[in-house]
Amino acid sequence: MNARITPVDTPLEVACEHCGRLGVTREAWAEWSVAEQAWVLSHLFDFAFCHHCHRPTRPVERPVSDTDPAAKGAV
Repeated sequence: MNARITPVDTPLEVACEHCGRLGVTREAWAEWSVAEQAWVLSHLFDFAFCHHCHRPTRPVERPVSDTDPAAKGAV
């Protein structure tokens, strides 16, 4: 399951609204697909967490940045 409904022209990254770094995860359910013989996402929840600033966050979509190491989650 892909949470995006419409395709994008520019590749995106998802960053933390607080610290601006990558490393944001979302809670989801996965279920076994007999047809695909793999776990597939069946539901994506709203809760998101930043593993850099260690707090709940709101995922912020932005164009992929190739020049900012901090935006890539570098320490």
